[in-house]
Amino acid sequence: MVNINIAIPDELHKKIKLEAVKKETTLKELIIKYLEEKAR
Repeated sequence: MVNINIAIPDELHKKIKLEAVKKETTLKELIIKYLEEKAR
């Protein structure tokens, strides 16, 4: 696994974190899912 550090706007972080809570998953897992979908 590769670690990537990126800076994102605070507002975007809040939106994604809230989405992760709603889906009962972690922020990491949600972002990985989004990236996998985009990579298809």
